[in-house]
Amino acid sequence: MKLNTITNRYIFKEMFVPFCINIFIFAFLFLMTEMLKIANWIVNYNLSLWAVFTLIFYTMPMFLTFIIPMSVMLAILLTFLRLSSDNEIVAIKSCGLSIYGLLPPVLLFAVIGFILTLFLTLYAGPRAKASLEEMSLKVATTNMDIGLKERTFNDTFKDVMLYVNKIDVHNKKLIDVFIEDKRQEDIVSTVIAPEGRLISEPEKYTYHLILSNGTIHQTNPKKRSANSIQFNTYTLSLNFKEQFDEAANRKIGREEMGDAELRRYIDELAGKDEEAFLKSKMELHRRYSLPTKPR
Repeated sequence: MKLNTITNRYIFKEMFVPFCINIFIFAFLFLMTEMLKIANWIVNYNLSLWAVFTLIFYTMPMFLTFIIPMSVMLAILLTFLRLSSDNEIVAIKSCGLSIYGLLPPVLLFAVIGFILTLFLTLYAGPRAKASLEEMSLKVATTNMDIGLKERTFNDTFKDVMLYVNKIDVHNKKLIDVFIEDKRQEDIVSTVIAPEGRLISEPEKYTYHLILSNGTIHQTNPKKRSANSIQFNTYTLSLNFKEQFDEAANRKIGREEMGDAELRRYIDELAGKDEEAFLKSKMELHRRYSLPTKPR
């Protein structure tokens, strides 16, 4: 009995070390894929290190859901490969222990991995995703230029379509700007400028887009009129207070709900919205199946 206990502790310890190494390596690989984006945030957009680390922290549970099962499987495989190559399994069997006597530490290790993954899928993952949405919203209020992409139509602001051909992050300039503004009733304003700058006032929930040497084309379909205006400097103010309030007061999605919340949500949908009901059931089953799914 004492020999069994010593052997179990030894095998468990041998699995724990490669498990930690696997977690570190897989997490490092994840960070490497995001490193360029993170460096860009810090260098070009002055995003604080604390904000970056917070975003990474909230993102990790979603990846750990897949990393932990893979690390458990590799840890067990590597441990027994090493025991076999060093003839330790032969030595253990020569002491009168059955090969099946090596299963208890393996099963315990697998169960611990299962519990950790189940905790992530049912509780930590949804909470982290909800916190990530809130954090992203806060970052966006002070760094809208992070969300701007070259050669992509941006419709973040209501009734305003923004297109930027190139973003010069070093000089803080927007090159070749195209804007379609429908905020005035019955008037569509199209603004074209070779360059511009974006200035934010987070406390007022406002961005000021200062354009240079461009043209404003205004059309009124009802009156069938059109006019064109040349300008040296033109300031377009964009208020995101409404979008901020909508995002802050939005209903949390299925993926952000805890286990109990999701079950209550499914009960409320029963007999009302069949499509949403089925999708919610699929999300619930996915959370329970991921920890048991072999990788």
